[in-house]
Formats: sequence, structure tokens, C-alpha cells
Amino acid sequence: MKNAAIINSLGYAGLIPFLAAAWAVLGERTLFQLSPALIFLTYSAIILSFLGGALWGKARELADGFLSVGLLLLSNAIALAAWLMLLLGEAFIMLGLLIALIGYATLCVAEWFSASEVLGAVGDSYLPFRLTLTSIVCFAHVIVIYAVL
Repeated sequence: MKNAAIINSLGYAGLIPFLAAAWAVLGERTLFQLSPALIFLTYSAIILSFLGGALWGKARELADGFLSVGLLLLSNAIALAAWLMLLLGEAFIMLGLLIALIGYATLCVAEWFSASEVLGAVGDSYLPFRLTLTSIVCFAHVIVIYAVL
């Protein structure tokens, strides 16, 4: 895979804000004088939107067809869901966190089912990496959901 070391490093580094904010939520700490749950939600919305945009890019590379249209629509739905999470804010944080959790799981499933056309042979190493990242991110969401109950 091209730039595999950079991709892996950035992917794992991207987990740090999730884990730090989840840790702060559990410990009832503040981060930068802000609610760590809100920091977690906003970071989650940004990353979810980023991943949706990446799906858009992958869909553009495909020939016109059902898969391409489906991925384009999903990428836009994910971006809108991330925006909704931000609009819900701290007042409805539980709903925002649930939307994010569903969004990450949906993206992961979409990548697994479209991998042969979208990723080709690269998917053999990329998909386990993405599954690991997504599992950790979803686990962090479950922790934060539990903590704000």
C-alpha cells in the first residue's frame, strides 16, 4: 500500500483525541475548560465527516452503477449525520453519540462490502486496519455513552 506507514501512523494517532476525551469523561474532568463529552462529540463529527468524504472519493473512481451511486449517497448521508450531531450539541449528546456509533459501523460495513471494487488488493491489509480503528472508536463511544447516562 502506498504510504502505508503514514496512513497507519495517522490512523492510530487519530485515536488519541477519542481516548483522551473518553478518559476525561470517565474521570469527570474538563479539557480546556470545556466538557469532555462535547469535545468527544465534536471530534467524532469531524472524523465521521472526513471518512464520509473519503468514501465520496472512492465512489468517484468507480464506473457509473449501483455501487457508485450507493456510496455517493451514503457519503452524503454520513456528512449530514455528522452535521446533525453538531447541531444536537451537548443538550442532546446521547442522540449525537448514538448517531456517530451507527455512522462508524455503517461506514465500516460499506467498506467491507465494497472493498473488492473500491480497494482491490489494497483491501487485504487496509480492511483489518480499518476494522481495528473502527472497533476502538466504537468502544470509546460506548464508554462515553455509559458515562453520560
